[in-house]
Amino acid sequence: MTIAEVAKVTGKSEQSIRRAIKAKKLKARLIDGHYEINKNDLRALGDYHGVSQSDSQTIDTDSQAIVREKDVLIELLRQQLTEKDQQISQQQAIIMQLSRNQQLMLEAPKERRGWWSRLFRKSSDVTN
Repeated sequence: MTIAEVAKVTGKSEQSIRRAIKAKKLKARLIDGHYEINKNDLRALGDYHGVSQSDSQTIDTDSQAIVREKDVLIELLRQQLTEKDQQISQQQAIIMQLSRNQQLMLEAPKERRGWWSRLFRKSSDVTN
């Protein structure tokens, strides 16, 4: 559990949890700059933070709820990522088609005459 999760479960502030870690009342491992706390170690807090043995079941239940919330959030993010991947594929296909069209337009033969001569030719064709 993270410090934020422990604070939420115990109803204490994150600063209180950090003080307990610093005072060695709560075991925590530093992983990639973040503290990880085993939920079984919360029982060692005892009266230091108002967590008694009877609260351990509540802590376990809350921990399980947090894990379920994380799992739901991860699944939602996976779905969103899949949708974004599909959108990116569709947009890439559109870009490729537009590139092909542009290339075809560039390769098409062009008239060598300027726009003035085309304008006068069309106007003279209309009068004849």
